Amino acid sequence: MMFRTLYSRLALTLFVLLCLVGVILIHVIGHSSTLYQQEVAQKLNRELATHIVAEQPLIQNRQINRQALDDLFHQLMVINPSIELYLLDENGKVLGYSAPEGKVKRTRVALEPVREFLGGNARFPLKGDDPRNPDGRKVFSAARIVDRDGLQGYLYIVLGGEQYDHVAQMIGDSYILDIALVVLLVALVAALTGGLAVFALQTRRLRMLGNVMRRYAGERGNGSLTVRYPGNTNDEVDVLGQQFNVMADKITSQIQELRQMDDVRREMVANISHDLRTPLTTMRGYLETLQLKQADLSRDEQQQYLQTALSHSQQLGRMVEELFELARLDSCESVVFSETFSMCELVQDVTQKFQLRAREKSIRLDASLNPDAPLVHGDIAMMQRALENLLENGLRHTPAGGRIHIGVDVDSGNIVVQVTDTGCGIPAGDVPRIFERFYQQDKNRSGSSGAGLGLAIVKRILELHGSVIDVRSELERGTTFSFRLPA
Repeated sequence: MMFRTLYSRLALTLFVLLCLVGVILIHVIGHSSTLYQQEVAQKLNRELATHIVAEQPLIQNRQINRQALDDLFHQLMVINPSIELYLLDENGKVLGYSAPEGKVKRTRVALEPVREFLGGNARFPLKGDDPRNPDGRKVFSAARIVDRDGLQGYLYIVLGGEQYDHVAQMIGDSYILDIALVVLLVALVAALTGGLAVFALQTRRLRMLGNVMRRYAGERGNGSLTVRYPGNTNDEVDVLGQQFNVMADKITSQIQELRQMDDVRREMVANISHDLRTPLTTMRGYLETLQLKQADLSRDEQQQYLQTALSHSQQLGRMVEELFELARLDSCESVVFSETFSMCELVQDVTQKFQLRAREKSIRLDASLNPDAPLVHGDIAMMQRALENLLENGLRHTPAGGRIHIGVDVDSGNIVVQVTDTGCGIPAGDVPRIFERFYQQDKNRSGSSGAGLGLAIVKRILELHGSVIDVRSELERGTTFSFRLPA
């Protein structure tokens, strides 16, 4: 399409407007010239009728002086054939005229314009009836015809007769008007050229913004994500460009997050494949050995093989359950089952649940609960799961003879929960990554049977409750996990 761009549409609009302005100006100039010419003619001939009446007694004793009237018509036709004379009575009736028979169409002329003309306060051009045209009006000069018996009538002179009309039409072909039209055309062309230049300058930044957008998007989605609009004048175009920059920043951030999520997804798939393959391979190896050598194995060896296969199947089951649990938590946008409960009672129940496992590993597990701690609002099952994962993490990495302490306290209206162990600790460089899914623990935490999902589940549960988990750790001295919940 020819007019798809904003610049072309503005140019077309300007061209149409200038054409309309040109037509209007031509009409206005022509009309104004006519009015000006009529005004000049009427002012120059304002006293013409008065002078004629003063020189010639056209009406005497209410009788028309035919000889004087004929002489007057003849003289004026010789001197100025464009004017027309009419002799009117006191009521405006046409008594005589300087025109061929059949040309005069009116028998009466309205006297209101005549009286206004004779009043001396008329504003020119003042038009009266044209006797030769039933609907026409012309500029005129008029004078009263008065004798000793009073008002006898009026001399009514039309200053632009039919011949004058033809002359006025011929003015349109005059050199002066041609020059004026050329000047007007040149002015319009100059205005169009200047307007196009101004439009080009004003739309330059719009074109630049469009180029920035195209470069950002790219023809095949491979554009430059770093390109931005550089405007800084704060007008409408720059506001639009700044909004594009904000949008581009958000899109770029989302693209980077999607790329990171894709990397995490690939890493997670690889980790899941590895973590699922290990217990499956071990379990299949023991079962195949049991099947092939069943006759050669003693009953105790068979039980040992079965117990090992069962242990790996249980480990595999826990891993699958954690995967499903984490997927379910990721699909939640808020806490589903929310209620009011006592964090102290929940901690006490969870602590008692892990006491036996702690004693089996020769680990001291205790709790300190603030009896003045208020209630909290949340999903009690989720919070129990978070506490259990923190205690399992502590039991997994605390050696025999160590200690795990869980405390509940109040600080500035918030319930503070801390889980502290005396395990091997976490290197400072690994602390930010321990909540990643399938995080490969270092040598200090090797030998763990976990899938690396426990702390990720804890983090997601606390996010759903509007909280974050804090970690403080020292190598060979232990680790403290803590989080806050509003009372």
